[in-house]
Amino acid sequence: MSVLPLILWFFCATASADSTSRASVPPDQTPVTLRFAGDVLLASHYEMQMWDSSGATFRSLYRLGGADATIVNLESPVTTRGKRVTKPFNFRMNPRFLSALTGGGIDIVSIANNHINDYGPRGLLDTISYLDSVGVRHVGAGRNSLEAYRPVIDTIRGREVAFLAYYGGGEAPGAGKSSPGVARRDLEQVCRDIRRLRDGGSSRYIVIILHWGTERATAPDGAQVAFAHALIDAGADAIVGHHPHVLQGIERYGRGVIAYSLGNFVFGGNDRETYNTGMFEIRLGTSGAGYAFIPVRIDRWRASILSGADSLRLIGSMRKLSSRFPKTIFTN
Repeated sequence: MSVLPLILWFFCATASADSTSRASVPPDQTPVTLRFAGDVLLASHYEMQMWDSSGATFRSLYRLGGADATIVNLESPVTTRGKRVTKPFNFRMNPRFLSALTGGGIDIVSIANNHINDYGPRGLLDTISYLDSVGVRHVGAGRNSLEAYRPVIDTIRGREVAFLAYYGGGEAPGAGKSSPGVARRDLEQVCRDIRRLRDGGSSRYIVIILHWGTERATAPDGAQVAFAHALIDAGADAIVGHHPHVLQGIERYGRGVIAYSLGNFVFGGNDRETYNTGMFEIRLGTSGAGYAFIPVRIDRWRASILSGADSLRLIGSMRKLSSRFPKTIFTN
């Protein structure tokens, strides 16, 4: 069995079972497709090995399937400047690798994470300027708190999709009224932001991106589950997480969906250049929201969709990781 029919089967099964979406139907009734991947770090080992061939990194994957919006976590500042902050691991991405993002079709990056401040405020400010210069939108950090907590709102064929991102740890400062930093993962704040978005447009599809969890843990802890459920209860439609560097399960809760960790995507923080991972897809159609997990192979830092037995094994692993939840995208 090839991987593509399996991916579509998951989408069709979940879409037909879900009639809870409150969004209006896009004028042309074409589904809106959102794709999410985990941590992207185009530095360190990646930089050493891909200096002369960055443009091929994502292109084969992201141009396959034609998502309306593709979103990843950018796990480093984009800069050649700044003062190295004292911590165990520091990363920064050379601006020349921006072509790997734009050439690969990445539309939005979350910069609310524990490495965005590795080279201080200058590194963060450079990141914002570089991303703006190539048209890659960013969410979760900014020059001040107004920018850091500002959502990215995309209108796709008449359908509004809003993205917010947060980081809750101590390795990056929270943004202040006149100081750069990240959006803090405070439950009251996040719920307030969700309600503001919902009041501004009841049919918006709201995605919350969280950099959280314990590294190498294959399951979220109880506090994460409770936090995610509270956000869905407050009006969010989808929660997408990363930071553990490994995949975790995908839960259906209420009218929403929670992908607790999408693991590493193209991640140069270690020298392991070949491994399996995945993407999470949301399709917003006339009968509601449908979901798919797309198995992916990273081979020498280049991404492609898995097929055959390897694909089936990874989907089976994700099904098992998700079985701890009462309802998942694999339930049907």
